[in-house]
Amino acid sequence: MLSALASFALRLLLAVATVLLVLALMGVALLTLLGLTIWSLIRGRKPVLDLSGFARARQFRAGTGMGGGGAFGRRAPAGEVVDVEVREVKPEPARLEP
Repeated sequence: MLSALASFALRLLLAVATVLLVLALMGVALLTLLGLTIWSLIRGRKPVLDLSGFARARQFRAGTGMGGGGAFGRRAPAGEVVDVEVREVKPEPARLEP
């Protein structure tokens, strides 16, 4: 009876400690985000909020994968190929130090 009560108390203590640790880490993350936002506004830059990871995850869960035809499906055509001009670069003659 006493060991069961001690076991329950220990589990309850660990659960509370875990919740406090998670809340503390979330608080640190929130303060860091707030600090970086204020720092970027002080420097005159607009804060960038990149949520593209959520859209990619939503696409992947929907079955479209990372490409157009699923993770292993066919890829869309790459489009028009553009050639570049070739320019020959001649090596400089070796210079002798005086």
